[in-house]
Amino acid sequence: MVINAMERIMKDLLDEYKNHLQLNCTCNDCLDDILALTLNKTKPRYIAKIEKITYVKAEFIDKQEMTSLLVKLAECAKIVSDKPQCQSDKKEIDSNHMSYL
Repeated sequence: MVINAMERIMKDLLDEYKNHLQLNCTCNDCLDDILALTLNKTKPRYIAKIEKITYVKAEFIDKQEMTSLLVKLAECAKIVSDKPQCQSDKKEIDSNHMSYL
């Protein structure tokens, strides 16, 4: 099985920092939207075995690399939080911010 290691890494970051992101909604739909948007803006890193994720995580020990991921996560969280799609099916979709759907 081929796995995008960044998906696991970004999910862990979102779980760790979601209480610090000042989100308007923390439902599963909004969290999934944040994760999807962030992953679309992040270079994928594929591994063949989940045990090898440690090698990819090791690259983010560097504070600059980790800061870069956190900035992407915060930017995407703001986009989703400003226009959560879970609250109304009738909301007008902003095509600039909804490319993650």
